[in-house]
Amino acid sequence: MMDQINFQDFKALIFKVGKEEYGVHINQVVSIERMQAITPYPNRQPHVLGVTSIREVVTPIVDVRTALTGETIKLTDDMRIIIVQVGDKEIGLVVDAATDVLDITSDTIQHPNLLEEKNISYLKGIAKQGNRLLILLEIEKLLQDTTNLDELKKIKDEF
Repeated sequence: MMDQINFQDFKALIFKVGKEEYGVHINQVVSIERMQAITPYPNRQPHVLGVTSIREVVTPIVDVRTALTGETIKLTDDMRIIIVQVGDKEIGLVVDAATDVLDITSDTIQHPNLLEEKNISYLKGIAKQGNRLLILLEIEKLLQDTTNLDELKKIKDEF
């Protein structure tokens, strides 16, 4: 979808986690849902919160804040769950807010040397939009790097 060196223009869903703004390719987004009850399950990583049923589909839920920073906070009704498509499965991402959809053009994206040094595959670059800096993420790689993606994909089948 996006290449580390050669970005193409695309639409991004922008969301907030803490004070930072992140963007994901709109083609990965299925829906944005209000926060709802999440059922924990045993032997999971701390940022995998559990599962919930969205439109009668059991969906694994990941806390993006904890996945990215290790920081945990109490979930609130103001938070949102962004449902993303990863392969043939849907996974929910808990974020503080989903703010808007923006057109991101390749000439606004920079790939800081810091990303190259740390080899963080899910960080695709930083887009400058006016006075905003948007951290662009590739969700599938984020989930591969921070969780057991295969385990997340199997969760739905277990319930």
